[in-house]
Amino acid sequence: MGELFTIGHSQYSMNYFIGLLNKYGIDYLLDVRSTPYSKYAEQYNKENISRELNSVNIKYSFMGKYFGARPQNIELYNDEGYLDFEKVRESQDFNKGIKNVILGLNQGHRIALMCTEKEPIDCHRAILVARAFEMQMIYAKHILLNGKILTQQQLDEQLLQKYFPDRRQLSLFTYEKQISEEEYLVEAYKKRNVEIGYYINDTKKVLVM
Repeated sequence: MGELFTIGHSQYSMNYFIGLLNKYGIDYLLDVRSTPYSKYAEQYNKENISRELNSVNIKYSFMGKYFGARPQNIELYNDEGYLDFEKVRESQDFNKGIKNVILGLNQGHRIALMCTEKEPIDCHRAILVARAFEMQMIYAKHILLNGKILTQQQLDEQLLQKYFPDRRQLSLFTYEKQISEEEYLVEAYKKRNVEIGYYINDTKKVLVM
């Protein structure tokens, strides 16, 4: 089986970006942006990045229909107006995309999911998409700016520390039902969803996905 990675293009030069992909033997790059264009990094516009990657034998595919952070289906947004990642993970298009990626992994490909944000914790590629793979026991590796890897398990720990830093201490002195690490993790992902999810009514400042 191949391996799954994620990467944010930020404003890296194309040479540096390709160097990161080559470091981990990526042969397929899946663009999970809703719109495959960047105002501040035009080298990552669909036509430009596709041409550059093809020249170094890395296949490019736009997957915004399946994995984008701003789907048009209003049913995927909750009453508060932001994209509900749990609803997305249950949607037909999203699961079709998951199945196609798993097919590629089973064929031995090394696949990277690409979005804009530099840090995985700030991007739906990790909080929405890679989390869905984790639920199927497929653990993504997030390629960082310095070329190092942050595993999905390490990202889980970041989220737990961010939202529930005192969870172990609190459990020592409570007579209430004990909360498992997995239950804390589910809640941590929900909290991150609130903070980075796209708000369809634009009443809340959101991260660009």
